[in-house]
Amino acid sequence: MDEQRKLLDQLMGLDRDLPPDQRTGKKKRFTDPEICKRYLCGISPWYAFKNTRSFGDVYRHLGEYDKVCDDECKRQWEELPQREKDGYGYEHDLMVLLERLVQESDRRIQRGTERIEKENAPTPLTEEERAKVERWAEDLRELSDRADEAAEAVEVDACESATRKILVLKRMRDDLQRSKYPDRVHSVCPVSGVLMCSADGDARLQEHIQGKQYKGWKAIREKLAELKGRNPPPAKGRQDRRGERDGGPRGDRNRRRDRDRDWDRGRDYRRDRDDDRGRDRDPPGYRRRRRSRSRSRERGYRR
Repeated sequence: MDEQRKLLDQLMGLDRDLPPDQRTGKKKRFTDPEICKRYLCGISPWYAFKNTRSFGDVYRHLGEYDKVCDDECKRQWEELPQREKDGYGYEHDLMVLLERLVQESDRRIQRGTERIEKENAPTPLTEEERAKVERWAEDLRELSDRADEAAEAVEVDACESATRKILVLKRMRDDLQRSKYPDRVHSVCPVSGVLMCSADGDARLQEHIQGKQYKGWKAIREKLAELKGRNPPPAKGRQDRRGERDGGPRGDRNRRRDRDRDWDRGRDYRRDRDDDRGRDRDPPGYRRRRRSRSRSRERGYRR
């Protein structure tokens, strides 16, 4: 139901349910708050994984998401020059979100791979089986020497008999070692993290590759690689504040103002320090006479 409502919103506008006299007919802009900014930049993880097992990964970061994926707004965005796009910071925000999603997916894939490797590992041989394998290995060496000697002596029957016994022993050894492995070997898809089985046929593999979950993760990884290659800046407001701290005309003015303030503080400190030193060097009587003259001058000024 929600998907149908959102589809109608995109086709007929958000005010489609209002009476005709209350409809604004306002043209949607890509800057409108109800527009999905991630869709403008190429991919919306929310809609890419809707109704898939990976939906929970996106839900943890976005929560309930009611933004509209509008193609007209996307066209407006795509017509902007890259310099103007950088000022909005939409691509930077998308890059940060995709990087978090991919990092979580990679950690999950790594954990799944480690678990699968343990499950796919063969069970160890028992003492009896190990002794049997060692005995077979010794018999194989003896039969191999016997076959070589028979071949040099041109004893065809003896050579063929030894060769047949060698093949039988090798088959018995291989069967025993193969029985120690699980019947089905699993693997983890390096793109989507989906568990795959060796028993799956080509049809199952193609179904997975054509599935929504695989395509979504593939698109996310490709988009993240593209954005990291360009390294888009954050939003213009955040960029300006960073410029004030790190550089730029306003940052230079701030630094000059701080230097002037520090110099004034240093000058006041040096003046007070010199006055204190002068008072320490003056004799007590001289300081009293100087204070008396200062009071006299002040009384004269008041008159």
